Amino acid sequence: MQGTARFLIADDTPGKQFYLRSLLKKSHFPAEVVVAGTTKESEEMIAKMPNIVGAFVDLRMPQAGGIPIVEMLRRTHPHTRIALITASTGETLEREAAQAEVSDFISTAYPEKFVTERILKLLEEWKGMK
Repeated sequence: MQGTARFLIADDTPGKQFYLRSLLKKSHFPAEVVVAGTTKESEEMIAKMPNIVGAFVDLRMPQAGGIPIVEMLRRTHPHTRIALITASTGETLEREAAQAEVSDFISTAYPEKFVTERILKLLEEWKGMK
């Protein structure tokens, strides 16, 4: 399984985990989906899993939050496409995302149709990148 592409969903909310997983399935993203519910669990998965090609990371998670997950992905999987996802909005969060140098920042506080379309468009873009 060394060559299997993987997509990490790091989020502590089961409903959002299900939602993101369903969008990955709908987009036919070519990767096995793995899910972690805490910062520590995410870091453990990242440390032992090769070939993480994409990640949705919740900015606000139990323990240390999403930024340490992004930093670890950047160190260990430098080509991973990462989107920070949060239920909150605001300029402070957008600045945090910009400083973390993620591919995208998505707030799920907006209408579901808008968020769904944005995530599906992002996944299509990521599928086209090599």
